[in-house]
Amino acid sequence: MPSLNACLDVLTLSGICHLLRRSFLSLQQLLDALGLTGHLFCPRASMSSSSRQRHRERRFRKYLSAGRLSKAKSLFQRHPKLNIDAGEPPPLHRACARKDAPAFQLLLHLGADPTHQDCHGNTALHAAAQQGPSAYKDFFVPLMTQYPTAMKMKNKQGETPGELLGWEMSPESSLKVEEEKEKADKEKKWRQKLQEELEDECQEMVGRFEDDEDTPEPESFSAWSERLAREHAQKQQQQQATERAQHPKCSSTSYHSWQQQEKERCLFQERARTKEKELRESRAKKAQERGHCWGDPTKIKLWGDFTKGGDRLWCFGDIPWPCLGERDPEAMAEALVAKGPPSTDRRALKRYLRTQQVKWHPDRFLQRFGGQIESREREKVMEIVTALSQALNRHAENLK
Repeated sequence: MPSLNACLDVLTLSGICHLLRRSFLSLQQLLDALGLTGHLFCPRASMSSSSRQRHRERRFRKYLSAGRLSKAKSLFQRHPKLNIDAGEPPPLHRACARKDAPAFQLLLHLGADPTHQDCHGNTALHAAAQQGPSAYKDFFVPLMTQYPTAMKMKNKQGETPGELLGWEMSPESSLKVEEEKEKADKEKKWRQKLQEELEDECQEMVGRFEDDEDTPEPESFSAWSERLAREHAQKQQQQQATERAQHPKCSSTSYHSWQQQEKERCLFQERARTKEKELRESRAKKAQERGHCWGDPTKIKLWGDFTKGGDRLWCFGDIPWPCLGERDPEAMAEALVAKGPPSTDRRALKRYLRTQQVKWHPDRFLQRFGGQIESREREKVMEIVTALSQALNRHAENLK
């Protein structure tokens, strides 16, 4: 039986198996003797944590490339320490290059770093800028707004994202420079104009008051230019104050004009309603004066004969119309309203109009008296009955 000291020199798997057969020791006893407990024959220990991490990162990038965003999001939630910027090119660079907006938004939501640089020194802004105007709104602008510091980062060629887009400088800086340049040009023109005015004035004043001892010293150029600039500024302020004072006045004038127009419109509508009422009353009065209006005893008798029926057929003129003088449904309706209760008693007038609406309803009239009217006159009669019914409906609507 070999000693345990000899077992320490055997390191290969075949040697260990041979030793187990010769020594009649258990595997656990042998591992304890070798001091290798927990280090041999462990399948999970064969794969290091770093390799598992790289495997998950490759799986994450694979899900993004395949468009399986829910899978990628679930993987990141299970392993929040996952480096989502790993890979070449990085996932955010790849989303910008492929113009994959859903993957782009997901990566920003999960915390991808837009300032992360690839092997060429490009950031995600560089990748978006390389796609030109088509990727500007959806990819370049969100990155530029949320991470303005990335606009100053240069790649290995020394180019910034703005330079890739053709910007010599940022839009804000360019606008500021233009404003400063315009302001400087105005100031230069103003100073030049002051210089010309001063030279003209000096040429006129030279030698005029040399003998006058009490004459004060002439105003220096700097004092004179400052005085003119101050007067110019005061004049501009006065003009602006005048314009501001005029605006409320214009607004008030416009308001009063609108009030006047509204008042005239209401007055016109009131006059139109009064005129229409007078016209209706006049037409009803004329119809009554003709003696052919509803309410005449002879007409009442004719209506009774008409409702009873008979052997003979009725023509258009035989029907007891409310007003037979004219074939005007409006005049007939006015005659019926004039014959009813006074307009002050609105409830009684409504009941009266409801009765007349039922009596002259086209369907009801045709059902009751259609067989008593000459066939050649029936169409003309029903046309007048329909118009009369509509006129009565309008009167009833006006009472509501």
